[in-house]
Amino acid sequence: MSRRNSMDSMVTTASQFEPITLEDRIRITFEIANILQKQEFLRKLVKCLMLFGAPAHRLEYILREVSRTLGVDAEYVYIPNVMFLTFFDQSTHTTETHFIRSPQLFDMHKLGEIYRLEKLVSHGEVSVDEALEFIDNVLKQPAFYPIWLNPFIYATASFCGCVMFYGGQWKEGGLSAAMAIFFAFYELFSGRYMSFQPIWEITVCIFIGFISRVAFASFIVILPGYSMAVSIIELVSRQLVSGVVRMVYAIIYSFLLGYGIEMGSELFGTIDPESVTEQGQAKACVDAYSSSTCVTIVSQWFYFLTVPLFAISYCVFLRARPPRWPVMIFVAVCGFITNYFLACYANAPSQVLQVVPAFVVGLLGNLLTKFTGQMSLDAVILGIFYMVPGSLGLKAALGFFGSASRGGEFANQGANFALSMIETSIGITVGLFVATLVVYPKGSQHTPLMNF
Repeated sequence: MSRRNSMDSMVTTASQFEPITLEDRIRITFEIANILQKQEFLRKLVKCLMLFGAPAHRLEYILREVSRTLGVDAEYVYIPNVMFLTFFDQSTHTTETHFIRSPQLFDMHKLGEIYRLEKLVSHGEVSVDEALEFIDNVLKQPAFYPIWLNPFIYATASFCGCVMFYGGQWKEGGLSAAMAIFFAFYELFSGRYMSFQPIWEITVCIFIGFISRVAFASFIVILPGYSMAVSIIELVSRQLVSGVVRMVYAIIYSFLLGYGIEMGSELFGTIDPESVTEQGQAKACVDAYSSSTCVTIVSQWFYFLTVPLFAISYCVFLRARPPRWPVMIFVAVCGFITNYFLACYANAPSQVLQVVPAFVVGLLGNLLTKFTGQMSLDAVILGIFYMVPGSLGLKAALGFFGSASRGGEFANQGANFALSMIETSIGITVGLFVATLVVYPKGSQHTPLMNF
């Protein structure tokens, strides 16, 4: 038998015709390291986009565009909270699949930083090393807003929403704010104990329905309108798996909220039926059942106070930094003003009240992105949060507490709450898509869209 000498150990052959030198080995090693580095960057990018609140229907599109820029052969499949990444190696005919799981939260400041990095990578202005370091720095940033602000956020949003969207007076607004504070503390408590998490929404809705039949606005923050709108957008975008999963969850979640409110209301009616009868005969309730969408008891001049306060509370909820607040508030308030004038002065039908304000918000957001180069997703999301309770309106809220004896259109609407959310979400989806089509008829040329 022949033995390999030291020279043979330095030069091997992949075939009997092409020797691989030491320089080739070093080059191949660096190429493999570069490929692995790009794959690591894509994995971290996926996690950041999911964690910070990127639009779900754009995730696969964004990642494919970035992969094409980096020269990485990969495919992506998204279902809610999970992204499947498959990397292909055409030379060895092998694949490598990763599962990235992350909850979908909101941090608009960090998402804006990731969007800025995405633009730099797409234009080839930063290396993969620099991009990885930037992502690590973003992930390590501490929370800008402390968690103890949540009760104040919920209270402010509920107070303003009760006055603006549900025709409440100051005392009803104060009651909604107080119950929202209880709701926020109960949420923090249930997060520490796993056994409370499956039932915390329905139990708190039972409590709200039992304590007050006018405090519908106290859980305005958890209305599943945004999730429902995202699911409709995914279905329209042919993201069937994630769209169906999210839609089913949002519908069941809406039924849980409706069930909790109705159950609490019925319990109170069983204990004190006379007060329920008196409330049903009250002039405010009678007027509400027969009114249009525009119902106001408090002077409309107070909207100059409640509308910005509602926007600021959601700016904090979305974890946007104060320098972004003016732009976000401007876009969202334009949508609210459009909805208000259509409802109060044009007597527009409900479908128009959903589509046109969404179109205005989406148009302004896309124009801001086109001319400033900055992400406007935060402003559009804030506008959606304005439209969800406004589109449901006072009648849908009072439907939770309606009785069949009225025989009205909105009696027993607690069971139809999910259908109201679906109708609202479809109108919002149509408006946002038309706005994107107007501004980007052929899509963006370089940077993937971070918008609806």
